[in-house]
Amino acid sequence: MDERFAENLHWAYHSIPFLTAVLGLVLGDMVASSMGPLANTIFPPVALIVGGYAGLVVLGDISDRRRD
Repeated sequence: MDERFAENLHWAYHSIPFLTAVLGLVLGDMVASSMGPLANTIFPPVALIVGGYAGLVVLGDISDRRRD
Protein backbone atom coordinates (compact mmCIF):
# COMPACT_ATOMS: atom_id res chain seq x y z
CA MET A 1 0.00 0.00 0.00
CA ASP A 2 1.26 3.48 -0.85
CA GLU A 3 2.06 5.73 2.06
CA ARG A 4 0.08 8.98 2.03
CA PHE A 5 1.35 12.37 3.07
CA ALA A 6 0.99 12.89 6.82
CA GLU A 7 -1.38 9.97 7.24
CA ASN A 8 -0.19 9.47 10.80
CA LEU A 9 -1.71 12.76 12.00
CA HIS A 10 -5.16 13.62 13.27
CA TRP A 11 -7.42 15.43 10.80
CA ALA A 12 -7.09 18.77 12.60
CA TYR A 13 -3.41 18.95 11.70
CA HIS A 14 -4.38 18.98 8.03
CA SER A 15 -5.89 22.45 8.47
CA ILE A 16 -2.41 23.94 9.00
CA PRO A 17 -1.79 24.62 5.27
CA PHE A 18 -5.17 26.35 4.95
CA LEU A 19 -4.53 28.53 7.99
CA THR A 20 -1.04 29.51 6.86
CA ALA A 21 -2.32 30.24 3.35
CA VAL A 22 -5.02 32.57 4.69
CA LEU A 23 -2.48 34.18 7.02
CA GLY A 24 -0.16 34.70 4.04
CA LEU A 25 -3.01 36.23 2.05
CA VAL A 26 -3.90 38.66 4.84
CA LEU A 27 -0.27 39.67 5.35
CA GLY A 28 0.27 39.99 1.61
CA ASP A 29 -2.77 42.20 1.29
CA MET A 30 -1.61 44.39 4.17
CA VAL A 31 1.84 44.80 2.64
CA ALA A 32 0.55 45.46 -0.88
CA SER A 33 -2.19 47.89 0.11
CA SER A 34 0.21 50.84 0.07
CA MET A 35 1.81 49.82 -3.25
CA GLY A 36 0.69 50.33 -6.81
CA PRO A 37 -1.99 48.45 -8.74
CA LEU A 38 0.42 45.87 -10.18
CA ALA A 39 1.64 44.89 -6.70
CA ASN A 40 -1.96 44.78 -5.47
CA THR A 41 -2.76 42.34 -8.27
CA ILE A 42 0.27 40.07 -7.98
CA PHE A 43 1.50 40.10 -4.39
CA PRO A 44 -1.52 38.77 -2.41
CA PRO A 45 -2.02 35.63 -4.58
CA VAL A 46 1.72 34.89 -4.46
CA ALA A 47 1.63 35.26 -0.68
CA LEU A 48 -1.35 32.87 -0.58
CA ILE A 49 0.59 30.23 -2.53
CA VAL A 50 3.77 30.68 -0.48
CA GLY A 51 1.78 30.52 2.77
CA GLY A 52 0.06 27.30 1.70
CA TYR A 53 3.37 25.75 0.71
CA ALA A 54 4.91 26.79 4.04
CA GLY A 55 1.99 25.09 5.78
CA LEU A 56 2.66 21.89 3.85
CA VAL A 57 6.31 22.03 4.89
CA VAL A 58 5.30 22.49 8.53
CA LEU A 59 2.77 19.64 8.26
CA GLY A 60 5.41 17.35 6.74
CA ASP A 61 7.88 18.22 9.49
CA ILE A 62 5.32 17.48 12.21
CA SER A 63 4.45 14.21 10.51
CA ASP A 64 8.09 13.16 10.31
CA ARG A 65 8.68 13.95 13.97
CA ARG A 66 5.60 11.98 15.04
CA ARG A 67 6.64 8.99 12.94
CA ASP A 68 10.06 8.69 14.61
